[in-house]
Amino acid sequence: MTSLPARPLLPLLRQKTLPRRRFLAATAAAVTTAVAGCSALPGTGDTTEELTFDELHQTPTYVADGVDLTLHEEIPTVSATNNADLLLLPGDTDVDAQQAADWLAADRRLALVGDDAEPTWLDWEASEAFQETFDNEGVADGEPDPDLLVGVTFDNRTSTYGRTWADGPRERDLLRALDEIVADIDAHTPT
Repeated sequence: MTSLPARPLLPLLRQKTLPRRRFLAATAAAVTTAVAGCSALPGTGDTTEELTFDELHQTPTYVADGVDLTLHEEIPTVSATNNADLLLLPGDTDVDAQQAADWLAADRRLALVGDDAEPTWLDWEASEAFQETFDNEGVADGEPDPDLLVGVTFDNRTSTYGRTWADGPRERDLLRALDEIVADIDAHTPT
């Protein structure tokens, strides 16, 4: 076996690598570009600009006072409850059980938003108005209490869809959840 003469490695390394300053500048530029690009990733901000909807964009929606939610421009909003297919109400709403039963009987969807969403729904379910209007066979209390509860009727029975978030929902979380729920309701509603 023949051996090659020993050559110092340091001069070879210097010839094949970038000078230190150029190397650091290139690395800093790459890191800056990567970090700046993160702000454009979907789901990182609280804006509603990048959202697309399956059903919510064609659902006339009423937003009651006390609901801290800005609807996306694609979602049709109405100023009167009688023109809405979806009514967004605060969890601690002053709407009584009879009004809620009337809306549900008219095939409207009621979305309760906030900490008191489930207690309000359970109070309505236990009311005489609901017992006289719907053919329900019982009520269940879920854990944890949902931040968003959407009530509907199928075959004269009430049904609910709930969503919970660990740190409370952002606007985009609520809008996505509402769209998913409305799409699921529409899929189960006979035409």
